[in-house]
Amino acid sequence: MEFGLYLRSFLTDRTRPLYEQIDELVEICHVARDSGFSAVTMPQHWVSHPTIWPQPFQILARLAPETGDMRLLTGIVLLPLHNPVQVAEDVATLDHLCRGRFTLGVGIGYRETELGAVGATRRDRVPRLTESIEIMKQLWTGEEVTYEGRYWSVRDAKMGFTPMQQPHPPIWIACQSDGAVRRSARIADACYIAPQVGFNDLGAVVDAYREERAASGNGPGRLTLTRGVAYGKDKATAATEAQEAAASSYKMYSTWNMQEDTMLKINIDSDSKVEDWAITGNGDDCLEQFAAIAEHGIDYVGMTFYNLPKTLEARKEYLQSFAENVIRRSP
Repeated sequence: MEFGLYLRSFLTDRTRPLYEQIDELVEICHVARDSGFSAVTMPQHWVSHPTIWPQPFQILARLAPETGDMRLLTGIVLLPLHNPVQVAEDVATLDHLCRGRFTLGVGIGYRETELGAVGATRRDRVPRLTESIEIMKQLWTGEEVTYEGRYWSVRDAKMGFTPMQQPHPPIWIACQSDGAVRRSARIADACYIAPQVGFNDLGAVVDAYREERAASGNGPGRLTLTRGVAYGKDKATAATEAQEAAASSYKMYSTWNMQEDTMLKINIDSDSKVEDWAITGNGDDCLEQFAAIAEHGIDYVGMTFYNLPKTLEARKEYLQSFAENVIRRSP
């Protein structure tokens, strides 16, 4: 199994300048690089006050020379908010900056404020995403593209360069509904299961993905996952720390109306138990829970650490300890 590091958790202090936190993030990436993490990932939201969400392409470009062989993942870009030609160019540029280590993670989003800023509604999300992926794949061939869609029109368009990875960087679609899982099976390279999807629902998600991949004739594809992690001296302590840290996330996501009728139940309610969706405990506890995830055929877990220490040095030690007791012991 491969382990990725979610970077926004290191950029949340509203009392300090963001540039100082980005400088420290470089040091965090050095530790991750040297400790065996396989990827770093940056998410996206717009107009997120009072929370902080720096934009992913720019952060990952800054980190490209600092990350060794780790992959750089947008986890995730809200694709319906963007012009697909711009994204195609950004992806190709970043793929060259990191010498072919980029993975494009995308999702449809859910916040009315963000969608309204581009004149879209929730019902527009899926067709905007699918049209965008169609256009980007065509542009990345290096051939001239003319495309007439419901939302996007491109005429006689040809990129001046193509991505380093061919035919294009891997595309992962964030999934927390049956429709998204099946969509990812048809048009993307991986199903990227959202962090609040409970452990009990993983089997159904995996079955739907494999069924749709087979029906589409697309081969096995890839199953990947994002997950909250609280690593500590014992399971009870780590779970308590994670529950306290997750409370603010529950509040944020509930005010953003994240849960929709078509979704699986996502654990964002105030009474949600972290044990239902997060990895908690010491090294042995974590290894046991990751092994259970691996039994589903999931081979990558992007981790959001919920009980990070406050200081830079303590955070480095935390990551190094996790790597020593979990990553290096993982099959």
